[in-house]
Amino acid sequence: MDEQLLEILVDPTTKRPLRFMENGADGTLESDDGKSYAIRNGIPRFVGDLEASQAQTGESFRFKWQWRDFSDSPRLKEQFGEWVAGRYGFSGLDEMRSFFEGRERILDAGCGAGYSSSMWLDHSWRGGSWVGADVSEAVDVAQARLGSVPGTSFVQADVLELPFESAFDTIFSEGVFHHTPSTREALAAAVQALRTGGEILFYVYRRKSPTREFTDDYVRQSIAVLEPEQALESLRPLTKLGQALAELEVEVEVPEDVPVLGIEAGRFDVQRLIYWHFAKLFWNPALSFDENLHINFDWYHPYYAHRHEPEEVRGWCEELGLTISRFHVDEAGITVRATKG
Repeated sequence: MDEQLLEILVDPTTKRPLRFMENGADGTLESDDGKSYAIRNGIPRFVGDLEASQAQTGESFRFKWQWRDFSDSPRLKEQFGEWVAGRYGFSGLDEMRSFFEGRERILDAGCGAGYSSSMWLDHSWRGGSWVGADVSEAVDVAQARLGSVPGTSFVQADVLELPFESAFDTIFSEGVFHHTPSTREALAAAVQALRTGGEILFYVYRRKSPTREFTDDYVRQSIAVLEPEQALESLRPLTKLGQALAELEVEVEVPEDVPVLGIEAGRFDVQRLIYWHFAKLFWNPALSFDENLHINFDWYHPYYAHRHEPEEVRGWCEELGLTISRFHVDEAGITVRATKG
């Protein structure tokens, strides 16, 4: 059992300290009220039975992250990494890495397979400790990917009930809170794990145009009931349509604002007009077909995928005692850096 991790672990419900007990191959963690949490493959497991929709969301991401050809794609990493770094206000991944290396203890809240952190966390890491927490067994993939990096450790835990309190000077959560039953409560739980004066960096989805919102909900409700393999196949024709529209390379002029559809006047590529305002038919010609397909799956299959207004997110930060240092809004989402007062 990682001694540094044991020092900061608490019962996720009571926030009381835990004791390590040698029991079986890996041991267990015991609370003072008799609760016991298993440790498997060196990872403490705090996740019990999840409600059905949350379990579906976790299984969706577990399925996605098992496709290492997708998650380890150099093309995808390059494009995604620069996009992420820019949203958080960094000039690039090198500056983002330098920021994190200067922190003492980092939590990746909802680390999945460790994909987002792997943009800057590698075997030349010279920073403090990094803890990856995820509700699903994707955390095992994260351990396989990042476990040999010095200072890393992992827990399987629900972001809504993290086994930490005031333990971290930095929390990073890239596109996770909106995949829980309550985006606001997930943010609040993360803030509870943050020290006073610590910084949280997070990204959540932004609400889109009304027709796009309707279509997204319709497709999601249609395929969320499918097994991941079936859902992936059901999105193949949708991805092909996105490809066909992009390859037209045709633009259309919207002569004036269309407020009832949330569309502004201007000149648009046809695929992008449909993408932003009617249905997410993602297509990026720099990526392979399967990479584009998995991005559409990532959007449509998880049952929980809440979207929010910027004013709503600002209000949460104020309620939770966070001072915002960066608030970046684009068509896709809302990226925030804030300090706990």
